[in-house]
Amino acid sequence: MLALLCPTCSSPNVQKLDLFWKALPAESPLRATYAPPDEVASQVLLALVATLAGIGVMVSGAILLGLLVAVGGMVFGVVNHAGVERYRVQLADWAAAKLCLACEGLF
Repeated sequence: MLALLCPTCSSPNVQKLDLFWKALPAESPLRATYAPPDEVASQVLLALVATLAGIGVMVSGAILLGLLVAVGGMVFGVVNHAGVERYRVQLADWAAAKLCLACEGLF
């Protein structure tokens, strides 16, 4: 089995970042430094309700207001979905990252 070496200092003292973070005590200041990215809540239901409310307002007669609310709900849904996907990519990168315990480099 080949040992993983740090690309910066060539040290074999390398550990997966998520395992290192989980092993840290709760009072360690390094927990904030190496913490996973903050979770973004998916609010698909809110976007759907706003879109449906806009359609309901359009049907009741206020076309322009209903269109504004419906488009706003759809735009909010798209922006929220993009944020959730960005969070998932960042979390996957964090989970795959390695930490050199000698030079504290991330790779």
